[in-house]
Amino acid sequence: MLSWDELKTRPEIVGNIDWEITPAQAFEAYQIKSTTARRGLESVHYFYLSTWRGENKVLLVERTYVDSREVAQAPAPAELVKAAAQEGEGQDMPRGQLPLSPALKRWLRRELGLEA
Repeated sequence: MLSWDELKTRPEIVGNIDWEITPAQAFEAYQIKSTTARRGLESVHYFYLSTWRGENKVLLVERTYVDSREVAQAPAPAELVKAAAQEGEGQDMPRGQLPLSPALKRWLRRELGLEA
């Protein structure tokens, strides 16, 4: 897994983050078992809020047809993470994975130099 500072120096990753896909959409797109549905799907990088086992953390993952891997963990402010977890209660599909709140997305984009 990359450190946060290492991630910032990897424009080939940062520039290809999908800011709109949710964990549920990624799961549906990449867990389909039909080989015809997979044609043309490339790997995707996206952030989500992991609530697995009560540990709220913001993770960047890369998902492919075969698997997913954690790329980096964001040092997001605790108050933004807590608010996003509360806002997303009941939306954790797949289990333990919440979409980001707009405030968390803004913070991440600023931290990665994508917004002023």
